[in-house]
Amino acid sequence: MRHARRKETPAEDAALLAEWMELYGGDVIRLAYSYVHNFHKAEDIAQDVFLRAWQHYGEFQGQSSVKTWLLSITANRARDVLRSGAERREFADEGEAFAREIEPCDPADVVADKLARDAVWRAIRALPETYREVMELYYGNDLTTHEVAQVLGIRDQTVRTRLHRGRQMLERALAEQGGMGVDHA
Repeated sequence: MRHARRKETPAEDAALLAEWMELYGGDVIRLAYSYVHNFHKAEDIAQDVFLRAWQHYGEFQGQSSVKTWLLSITANRARDVLRSGAERREFADEGEAFAREIEPCDPADVVADKLARDAVWRAIRALPETYREVMELYYGNDLTTHEVAQVLGIRDQTVRTRLHRGRQMLERALAEQGGMGVDHA
């Protein structure tokens, strides 16, 4: 789904919004979570993002995909929330938004995977913001470098450079924590 045009009837408009929420809701929540570190606050931001998209989608030019447009709104809205001071970062539910995808069957594997995933995401969140943003969008939201560049309004090469440097920083941080390596997917 690349382009979005105003539909003929309100029911068609509502169906389009429901489709966006179904297709991209998880990505929007994960990105919001990467900023505010609280799942419930991330859900609030996601609701606001879809409301804003609904109100302004007639202005959507189609120069990017709907997904990157929604994630751009999400990144901007999450930054606004953090800047406002109304919301404080909370780390009580670390990794929760990212841990909701694949769960191994063996309980020992579940625990080991969760601990490793939490350690990696904690290390990513400890990176300077310029590297953290790129790493979270690329790995947490499965965006391409081109899509990350669109979301953040930077060049593709800048994304690749930040990913490379972020991986290096992450590898050093994880090595200090206990010898975990980084897969350079």
